[in-house]
Amino acid sequence: MRITGLSLAWLVVLLLLSVGLSRPAAHAAQPLVTAIADPAEFAGPDAQVAFDRSAGAGASVVRIFISWTEVAPQGYTKPAGFDARNPADPQYRWEGADRQIRLAVARGLTPIVGLAWAPGWAETASNGGFTGAGRPDPREYGDFAHAAARRYGGAFADLPRVRYWEAWNEPNLFVNLLPQYDTPLSEPVSTTSKPLSGNHYRRLLNAFAASVHRVHRNNVVIGGGLAPFARYGAREHGVAPMVFMRQMLCMTQRNRPKRGCRGRAHLDVWSHHPYTEGGPTHRADSPDNVSLGDLPRMRRLLRAAIEAGHIQSRRKVRFWVTEFAWDTDPPDPNTVPLKLHGRWVAEALYRMWLNRISLVTWFQIRDDYRPDLPKPAEYTAGLYFRCLSGPACDTPKPALTAFRFPFVAFKSRNGTVAIWGRTPAGQRARVLIEQRRDGGWRRLARRRTDRFGIFQARLPAGAGPLRATGAGFTSLPFSLKRPPDRQVSPF
Repeated sequence: MRITGLSLAWLVVLLLLSVGLSRPAAHAAQPLVTAIADPAEFAGPDAQVAFDRSAGAGASVVRIFISWTEVAPQGYTKPAGFDARNPADPQYRWEGADRQIRLAVARGLTPIVGLAWAPGWAETASNGGFTGAGRPDPREYGDFAHAAARRYGGAFADLPRVRYWEAWNEPNLFVNLLPQYDTPLSEPVSTTSKPLSGNHYRRLLNAFAASVHRVHRNNVVIGGGLAPFARYGAREHGVAPMVFMRQMLCMTQRNRPKRGCRGRAHLDVWSHHPYTEGGPTHRADSPDNVSLGDLPRMRRLLRAAIEAGHIQSRRKVRFWVTEFAWDTDPPDPNTVPLKLHGRWVAEALYRMWLNRISLVTWFQIRDDYRPDLPKPAEYTAGLYFRCLSGPACDTPKPALTAFRFPFVAFKSRNGTVAIWGRTPAGQRARVLIEQRRDGGWRRLARRRTDRFGIFQARLPAGAGPLRATGAGFTSLPFSLKRPPDRQVSPF
């Protein structure tokens, strides 16, 4: 087969995404693929700009969600004659999804496509006012997944091939999947409440996986995508991610197979959203919640479930982060200052790489912030400010540099400095390490990256901040003085 520039780029991404979860040898070569998710921008009038900026941020992948309830016929009765498995059925409305996927692939970006939120006729229980969440019918979900996988299977009209498919979004939260417990939404969860959502999600996932794999055996199914925290108030039910995961995978609190539980999950990638209430090493208050600092616990449970045969896959199971971010000040005065935010972004990518996360997705490319929006509707984690007025009008934040070229440096007890970084898009390069001394930048060392664009070393160094230069870019300076952790709102 002739390799074009675009297909070569796809092959590189496929190689990077193929590294599975295993017990790593010290300093073993492993990739760090970066991705962007931004539903509002990707579906909006400036979508082309958003995809261009995502590629410019060093991302190789974009996460795109298709709303089942918007694409399929609406209403509470399934229309007569509607063939849900046929992507060409005239009652489907794929135009918005087609546009996003075409734009992403044309820009050289690999799409992860998620499917969520059921039409009324596919819900089998009350949704409590949360559209598409009321115990969706697994069989109907499987039929929709079949139609989507066929439409983007590489042989339908002139549409691109999609290989990466994500089942639902944060299914451990009430807004996305109900019921979460056997307790009514009108009542808070109690110690006697029984979780339900993990079992139902496994049925949704397995129907989804069967359909996606039936279209192409080498399609990749992503499961999980869990929110990091549980919610227990009236109308705010949520199952803690470790509880949800143990129920779904038939495992005990000691990471052992649960007797009498025969459920098996079919997936190729496990994903999580490890938002924190602090910095890159911050742990959640509850042992069943999972922030960035708790990823080793989730990884141990995942590995135990794989070894127990409770996860079924034709390939090595990978561990990804399909959503993560912190909001910034400005524009939100109650969040993370810009300079600290840049440092946290670089360190977060490093910490996730240490935990064998091979893909990290940042939410979002541009702020949603507007002064007229209520606080819950504001998202200010963009790598770009939203154009309002003044000098920050649609300009990049320091986090853009940190995300594109993450670089960290930590002083060791023996006086040396441990450095780690990844070049933009994981390019092979020779990298120059510099330290600020006497008002200027002085050469400290030169290193070659591995095949994934990763470089690391231990170097003798003074007290000034360090930075890296290579592949035509320069990282943010990284101070050897560790700032204290601070409490922040994750949303």
